[in-house]
Amino acid sequence: MNPFSEVLLIVQRELRRNFRSVKGIVLAVLTLLGGAGTSMLLVKFQQFKRAKLADISPEQIRSLREEALSQVYDADTAKNLSASPEVLYFLLMLTIWLTPLLIVFLGFDNVSSELQHRAVRYWTIRTRRGSYFVGKFFGLWTTVSVITLAMNFLIWVVCIARGEASAGDTFGWGARFWLTSLPMSAAWCGVATFVGSFFRQPFLALLGICAGFFVLWLVWAIGVGTNTEALLYFYPNYYDKLLLSTKIWTAVGGLAACAGFAAAMVGGGSYLFARRDV
Repeated sequence: MNPFSEVLLIVQRELRRNFRSVKGIVLAVLTLLGGAGTSMLLVKFQQFKRAKLADISPEQIRSLREEALSQVYDADTAKNLSASPEVLYFLLMLTIWLTPLLIVFLGFDNVSSELQHRAVRYWTIRTRRGSYFVGKFFGLWTTVSVITLAMNFLIWVVCIARGEASAGDTFGWGARFWLTSLPMSAAWCGVATFVGSFFRQPFLALLGICAGFFVLWLVWAIGVGTNTEALLYFYPNYYDKLLLSTKIWTAVGGLAACAGFAAAMVGGGSYLFARRDV
């Protein structure tokens, strides 16, 4: 088989493995239940806010949102985002910050469990080691993307049913926000696959991935605390500022940075994995 077919074979196998396993089903159900609960809380918050701001016109509320968003984004991006349904913007932030946790629980035994039981030897006979590793990454990323899409879709339906936004605005902004989260989740999946492949015991892989994610967060926190912008680029969740930009080249730069981050992790992991005794 050619490398593309080998990667596709591993991806298909990973999807069946994740969605048919007890772990995958439980995580999917918990994510959907969490999405349902979150949607109700967000809608309740919106109702509370409207009650408190009943005397303020929608234009004034949008102006306040734009002013708040301008503290994070450039002026044009803040103005554009101020027109989005507030519930969906909060959902994007929630998705960005919770996706790494989902990746930890879905990906900690991605490679380590097969190293532990030597099952990897069966697959590395049928496929190249590089194809096996790349397939593991894409299988994890696809699984995470499907689960987050299902959670987002559930909240979109609730938003429409509760009259928070029109169907056009909900699906338009919702799809854009979900697509924005994908490059960042790819970077996190790359890190999880890279770190997890160094361990033969899933529990140690879990600890190693958590430690790796924490180090990236710590580097970002140091960058924020010391105003060192270069350190911020090591943290995948930083790139939402670029990906949401109205300036096309800024958004492309954010996409390229996330893709490069994931490619470096997967490429380096594939190279090292191909030279190990498995």
